[in-house]
Amino acid sequence: MNWLKQLNLLRPRPTSFALCLVVAALFMTAMATPSAAAPAKDTQLAGKHCTVVVEPVKSGETASRVTSQTCSDAGTAAVSRSGRTLLMTWYEHAGYGGDSTDVYGDYGPCDADGYVLSTGLWRYSISSFITYNSCDGQQAVLNDGQSAVYYYGFGTPNVGARANDNIGWFKVWDAL
Repeated sequence: MNWLKQLNLLRPRPTSFALCLVVAALFMTAMATPSAAAPAKDTQLAGKHCTVVVEPVKSGETASRVTSQTCSDAGTAAVSRSGRTLLMTWYEHAGYGGDSTDVYGDYGPCDADGYVLSTGLWRYSISSFITYNSCDGQQAVLNDGQSAVYYYGFGTPNVGARANDNIGWFKVWDAL
């Protein structure tokens, strides 16, 4: 104890105490004030949105050829919808949440032949999807290239454990 007294560490110092209170108050204020750099809540919910435009499968090819792709950080990515038909929307999370991509066809709605859609960079991200314009039959081929899961209807809020974040490509067609 004597050595502490010699260093004056046991004697309270009013300036040190006051300084600690000011620093603590500033810290608490900084923690309670939202950062100016933080994005607005609705922007965080919007996520990244992309659009892809494809052609039907041509003879000798295994997938529909992508003719354009655009992405934006919030809202809907711009795409000329003239002559294009919305086929499918992929979602990052179950329940149609998170980032999304709209897939458009250059040659109208699904027919019996349909479209074959490579998921590209989305192959490890799809957890739910919606189809449109007569694309009520869907075959999701898993990343192993052999296993497939079939869906019917237009909305799939959860692709299931086997296909979740594991879809290499889709075939979509008019099943009716």
